[in-house]
Amino acid sequence: MKSIPVVLLSLCLVMSCDPDGGNPTPDAGTGQDAGTNQDAGIPDSGTNQDSGIPDSGTAPDSGTTEDAGIPDSGTAPDSGTTEDAGTPPADAGTTPDAGTTPDAGTTPDAGTIETSCGVPYLGDPNGALDFKIKALGPDWTSYPLTTGSTLTVIEPIQGGRVSFVGVYDVINIDPCGVSILGALKNPETGRLTLDSRTANLQRGPDGRGSNIDLDDASFSNVTLCPNQWSAKNLYDEDYELIVILKDSLGKKVLQKTLMVRPACNVPGEEAFCRCICKAGYVLGSPCP
Repeated sequence: MKSIPVVLLSLCLVMSCDPDGGNPTPDAGTGQDAGTNQDAGIPDSGTNQDSGIPDSGTAPDSGTTEDAGIPDSGTAPDSGTTEDAGTPPADAGTTPDAGTTPDAGTTPDAGTIETSCGVPYLGDPNGALDFKIKALGPDWTSYPLTTGSTLTVIEPIQGGRVSFVGVYDVINIDPCGVSILGALKNPETGRLTLDSRTANLQRGPDGRGSNIDLDDASFSNVTLCPNQWSAKNLYDEDYELIVILKDSLGKKVLQKTLMVRPACNVPGEEAFCRCICKAGYVLGSPCP
C-alpha cells in the first residue's frame, strides 16, 4: 500500500503537476499584471507622456506659421483688382461716335459720287435702300401715301382711268434708270393690275431722290378703269397698293405694300369715273 503514493509522486514530477492538480503553469493567464504590463519597460505606452515627441501633432502655429515665406499671400494689396485692370483706356468701347457714325447709311458727301445720268448717287452705296410712296392728286401735284390713304383715279392723256404712283425720300441707290413698278390688288380675289416704268430720279437738297411731279411718265401709270378685272368697285373700296423699286443693275430691290382706297375725286369727272370704274362695267356701255 505504501508504494502507490511513491509512484503517483513520480508521475507528477514527470508531468510537472501543480499542487492544485491539472494546471501545470503557475498563474498561467492570470500572472500578476499580465496584459497590463504595469511598468513593463514601456512607460505610459499608448499615451506617450513626454515620449520624446513634445506636443507631436499640435506644434504651435503648425501650418499657420506667421509670415511663412509669403507675406499677406492671397491678399496682396489690390491683387486681381489693380486700378482700372482690364478697362484701362478711358471710354473703351464707347469711343465718340463708335457704331453711331453720323449719317450712317447716308454718308456726307455721298453726293459727290458720279453716275451715268449726271445725278449724284443718292446716299451710301453700301447702305440699305429705302423709300416712301406718293401719288399724283386731283391737281396733278404729288402727296404722300400711308395706310388708309385715298388714291386718286385720274384720266391720263391716253384715256381711261389710272393712278399715278411714284416714290420719294429715296436713299442709298443709283438714281439712273431705276425701275418703279406699281400694282393695285383686290385682296379678296388676289387679282391685280400693274404698270412698270423706268426713270431717272431727281435729287433734292437733302440728298434724297424722287419722281419729278411734272413728268407723269416717270410715275407708274397703274391702269384701273374701265373696270375689266376687279369684282368690286374701283372707288371707295379697300385695295392693296404694291410698289417695287429696283436699281438699273438689279442689285438693290425693295417692295412696300399699303392698304389704300381709290377715289373718283377729280372735280367735274366724278360721275363718268364712277361709271367706268364700277364692278361689272361692260366695255362700251354709255356713261354720263
